Amino acid sequence: MSGGTSPDRSPPVRMCVRCEQVTDEPVLVHEVHSASGPGWNVYACRRCAPRFPPPVDVFDLLRGD
Repeated sequence: MSGGTSPDRSPPVRMCVRCEQVTDEPVLVHEVHSASGPGWNVYACRRCAPRFPPPVDVFDLLRGD
């Protein structure tokens, strides 16, 4: 990388958790936390994403917010 330019990047590709179609416009719908290792993210396509409630930050739940 030189001259302050970034390399070409391909769009993120994920499978929708609901319709199981591959999408290059994934929407984060859930974060899975794990006490024994790294967590992971759950994605949906733009068409299915409105069917999920907004993601909740589990740390907000612990604070009682």
